[in-house]
Amino acid sequence: MRPAPEAFRLTFLLPDGAAALSGFHQPSPEGCALDVRWPLVAIAGPSRKAVFDHAARLLRASCRHLPPTSVSAYLTTPAQPAGRDAWSIAVNADVSFSPTGLDAEFPIPPTGQPPPRRLHLVEGGRGS
Repeated sequence: MRPAPEAFRLTFLLPDGAAALSGFHQPSPEGCALDVRWPLVAIAGPSRKAVFDHAARLLRASCRHLPPTSVSAYLTTPAQPAGRDAWSIAVNADVSFSPTGLDAEFPIPPTGQPPPRRLHLVEGGRGS
């Protein structure tokens, strides 16, 4: 069963060396559908958070042996008016999703630890 057209949809290309099998996988605990057609990944789900969490789990597992990298992604939203936004996904740094010019959205790590503390820029360097 394919996801409804009104679902949020996140698409991205897996980085070289990622270990993921092609195929269609559904359902996930959040109600997401995962479609991998190497190297293209499409995740459809009921919310932005659900598709980001599902992508984070996939990327943690399939890229765990790779060095830190950044992946470009597109998020298509069903809201009226519907839209499509470009995002960056940082992998192995842990995993974060960041639209251009906005703060990153950090999924909850699988160990239940809070996200890392945010560093604030101060004149002449970084502060804690």
